Amino acid sequence: MTNDVSPEDRVTLLREGIAVLSVETDRHGTHVYVAGRDDDRVRKRVAELLGDEPEVWVAGELARQLRPRACAGYLERDPGCLQLRYVVQGAQHVDHISVAEDDETVVVFGTVCTSAMGEDGEPIDCPAYVALDRPLEGRTVIDGVSGRPVPYRNVYEGIEEAA
Repeated sequence: MTNDVSPEDRVTLLREGIAVLSVETDRHGTHVYVAGRDDDRVRKRVAELLGDEPEVWVAGELARQLRPRACAGYLERDPGCLQLRYVVQGAQHVDHISVAEDDETVVVFGTVCTSAMGEDGEPIDCPAYVALDRPLEGRTVIDGVSGRPVPYRNVYEGIEEAA
């Protein structure tokens, strides 16, 4: 087996709901990382197609997964519009933010879409926006993932606008 899966084999597997995520070779042999439903079916089908040499690792049903992510900061950009900050890396992105609010608090619960194989790259601070039912007006912003208050962060402070 080579260090990769042929385009034809990738097409065959993906038509059957099996995504090849990675192929790696080390001193222990070749490892094929895939995502698909029903681990036993996936392992059997990959072995039928690629042979018994590669070790098949099933990362899960999907190539991407949603994970909760703590909010790193907030700023009310306009009345009733919160800019939230989340740290992501590689191909990660903020998928969804649930919001609940009362007279004293606004709670945000963010989810990030990430590869089942993990991510490479430097962490970056990424903005995401949510609309509130009304302006913040002194209410406390709470992170639903950690249960802690979200720090106020004005990333525009010190940046001068062009004349």
